[in-house]
Order: sequence, then structure tokens, then C-alpha cells
Amino acid sequence: MKIGVTGIYASGKGTVCALFEELGARVIDTDIVAREVVEPGSAGLEQLVGEFGKEILSDDGTLDRRAFANAVFNDQGRVARLNEITHPLILGRVVDTISRSPGDIYMINTPLLFESGFNKFMDRNIVVTAGTDQVLRRGVLRDNISEDEIKARLNFQISLNEKIKLADYVIDNSHSIENTKRQVLEIWNILTSPPAKG
Repeated sequence: MKIGVTGIYASGKGTVCALFEELGARVIDTDIVAREVVEPGSAGLEQLVGEFGKEILSDDGTLDRRAFANAVFNDQGRVARLNEITHPLILGRVVDTISRSPGDIYMINTPLLFESGFNKFMDRNIVVTAGTDQVLRRGVLRDNISEDEIKARLNFQISLNEKIKLADYVIDNSHSIENTKRQVLEIWNILTSPPAKG
């Protein structure tokens, strides 16, 4: 079973996926996969350099992520082109991983679940929510970037309300971790329950 897990930036998707992992799920983080498909020597990085120029590279030949983000995320056309290059590579890697152990329940942690169309590949989709102030505070502390940089990234994600409308399940991560654990367990019990007969 393939479960997409999304939410706005720094809403706590990773926390929720870790809780599902404790219950027996396998987790695939598309942020990690996205880094893997643009490693030095990869076709993905070669395509990005061809599209955006060598100035996106660090001196050691790796992708300079912060400079690249600042160059791309202020331009909708560039964001669209980035997605056209990387999304098929990411999805291909995810599909390949799942094909090796198809009987498991997979939580696919992906910030652009609906924007990328990955939701169509999933059996169910979960949206993790949190308050705007919490999201900004978490993002600044976690990633050492400014609130303005976070807001710029949020502008290229569909709104939280739209994501909620598209979700099968919603987890409110704005309160205690115990509250979040309770919601995760409720959904896990639904996902692992045998189908009703008749």
C-alpha cells in the first residue's frame, strides 16, 4: 500500500512519517530521493546544469542548494522547468524502491504530493497541518533560513485548504506529540484493518 504524506513546509511530515515507521510502515522521503537524483555524475544534475547554467554548482561540483533555491523559487517558469526535470526522476526512483518489497505499507513523504501529480500514484493521501506561526518558527530553526525564504517557497505550493480537500486523512500537528501519535494510530488501524466482507 502506498500512502502519500504531505502538508505545507515544516508542518511536521517527517515527524508523522517517523511515528508511522514505529508502527511498522516503511518510509520514503522524496527530499532525500531528490538529492540522490542530482548527485554529481547523475543525469539529473547534468540536465539541471544544461537548463540553469554552471553557476548552480558549488566548487566541488555538487549542487549549491541554497543558491539554486534562491535562483529558482522566485520565478514560476523556472520552478515549472525544475519540476519537469526532477519529478519523473524522483517518481521513478520511488516506484523502483517499492517494487522490491510490494507487500509493505509505504509512507511517501513528499511536499509537492498534489502539485507533482504523485497523489495519483498513491492508494491514500494524508495531509499534515500546523499553524502558520508554528511553520515559520520550525522552518527558521530547522533549516536556518529566513521567514521570507519560507514564504517564497510556500507561494509555489497549493494552499493548505486545497490540500485538505484532496486528502483522505488529515493529521493536526499543531498540538502535543501525544495528540499527533493518537491520530497516527487511528489512521494506522484503519489502513491495517482487514477489508469488511460482503
